[in-house]
Amino acid sequence: MGYRIGIDVGGTNIVAGLFDEDGNLLGKSKASTIKTSSAELLGQLASLCGELLEEQQISGRLLAAVGVGLPGFINSETGLVTAANLPLQDNPVAERLRRLLDVPVTVENDVKMIVYGESLRGSGQGLSHVLGVTLGTGMASAWVSEGRLHGGSGGLAGEIGHIAFTDIPYVCGCGMRGCLETVVSASGVARQARDGLSSGWVGLLADRFPPEQREELTSKDVWQAYQDGDAFAGQVFQRTAYWLSRVLVPSVALLSPDVIIVGGGVASAGEVFFEPLRAYVAESLHPLYRERLMIVPPSLGEDSGLYGSAEYAAKRLIV
Repeated sequence: MGYRIGIDVGGTNIVAGLFDEDGNLLGKSKASTIKTSSAELLGQLASLCGELLEEQQISGRLLAAVGVGLPGFINSETGLVTAANLPLQDNPVAERLRRLLDVPVTVENDVKMIVYGESLRGSGQGLSHVLGVTLGTGMASAWVSEGRLHGGSGGLAGEIGHIAFTDIPYVCGCGMRGCLETVVSASGVARQARDGLSSGWVGLLADRFPPEQREELTSKDVWQAYQDGDAFAGQVFQRTAYWLSRVLVPSVALLSPDVIIVGGGVASAGEVFFEPLRAYVAESLHPLYRERLMIVPPSLGEDSGLYGSAEYAAKRLIV
């Protein structure tokens, strides 16, 4: 199969990883994302690939494939990519990058690649049915069953952050009201905390963020306040777990996963988030689901997307 490279493209940084034919990570390269034009962005991706090969003293002729994970919509039929935070609008990324590198290139949604990587090499390794959820600036999910990543019609499967609930009052960036990601995300945690403080909650967060500074509050500040003993901050994470459980319970009944892997900034809060999440999900599930289901954090850290993109590209070569 030869060597392959996995690339995780974010709105702030790009990370690329070089893997050998057995899927072992040999080296990584990281750079700030260029956003001036699509041509410069794609040139940057190609340059990172070249740097990795040069650092490992590997000839470009031995590179078999490159996989890219992008935060955007990828049309599975046309291959066109649209990413709101990148200079990509109906852009044939895979085809253009293939011309630059002269190797097969696959492009998929970054969350799908993160979950795919975890299913093969991380917390889902050895399990047949893996549901993954990421809670970052927004919220999304992916489903891997028997080693197959499911994209759904138009490749749009997994956007559970845009399921709307009538008792969520916030307007989402997508234009809908009540989307789950307005409360179950890093920005959602901060939003819940700000609203709680405005309604009169007192404690460390209130002391640290008076009204004139409240818009500066982030999910990391909520986590730090919890670590320092703020009871209200802990309740914010528990409430976030409750909201997430409302979409996970029907997902479990529909898909019957072996494991749900929950990652992203919110999940890094640890047991103050995972303990109530497991309890909320368990209390609403039939015992046949509850007794076999695991809900765990990812194990590959920031490398999940690299593993996923590289393995996805390699497997597409032999499909």
